[in-house]
Amino acid sequence: MPRFFLPKAEMCRGEILSLPAEMRHHLNTVLRMPVGAEIELLNGAGLIAGAVVLSDGMAEVQSVKRVAAAACAISLIQGLPKGDKLELVLQKGTELGVNRFLPTRMARSVGQLKAERQQKRLERWGKIIQAAACQCGQPHLPELQLSSSLDDSLALVAADFKLMLWEESARPLEQLLPKNQPRGVAVLVGPEGGISEEEAQRAQQAGFQPVSLGPRILRTETAGLAIVTILQYLYGDLAKGRCGSDAAPQERMSHEMP
Repeated sequence: MPRFFLPKAEMCRGEILSLPAEMRHHLNTVLRMPVGAEIELLNGAGLIAGAVVLSDGMAEVQSVKRVAAAACAISLIQGLPKGDKLELVLQKGTELGVNRFLPTRMARSVGQLKAERQQKRLERWGKIIQAAACQCGQPHLPELQLSSSLDDSLALVAADFKLMLWEESARPLEQLLPKNQPRGVAVLVGPEGGISEEEAQRAQQAGFQPVSLGPRILRTETAGLAIVTILQYLYGDLAKGRCGSDAAPQERMSHEMP
């Protein structure tokens, strides 16, 4: 079923919505969806509304449900890479369930982000996250916050389990993984040139534990996605199926709203 992001605080069953022009264009011109077709509307804060398409760019809400936030939130501090590599990280990271992205200018970042282009780039990145969330059915839109310094990013995360992927570390991941599910995980990944010694020291002072992901050197756009996948399997929902396994219904999925 086609999904669309609609930044609306609440939606109620039976409500008639006027769809934004961009959404109407996609429905009518790209998808050619007829009157009566079913769609899903995500507000980015856990609410999913099932709706049917009406004429004249309108839609009627048929059902509403709310999905609980992830029990283990994942923040990804990504050293700003060059080119469009960050777009891949944002898209695939959203699919894998990253809750917060902090693209960060680091000492060895090759990519440049000029001040006059920053707002346009943020808007594009936001649209990539929205599209990925709709595609994969992620009801909670990940946060995006561009940071000009590593110190700012380190101060912004308050996770109780923090990892730094560092090529100088020989400590395997399995030695650091907590037995109990953490409330939040933060992952620091350097840019193409890696994390400098001085940055690594500052990160460790902020509670980040250096870790190795094995003998192969992963690209910056691969490393974060690899460890997020592992963490989601261990502490998230990758191993639990669509609705979880042993969790109670209200914990694992959602409930109908009037």
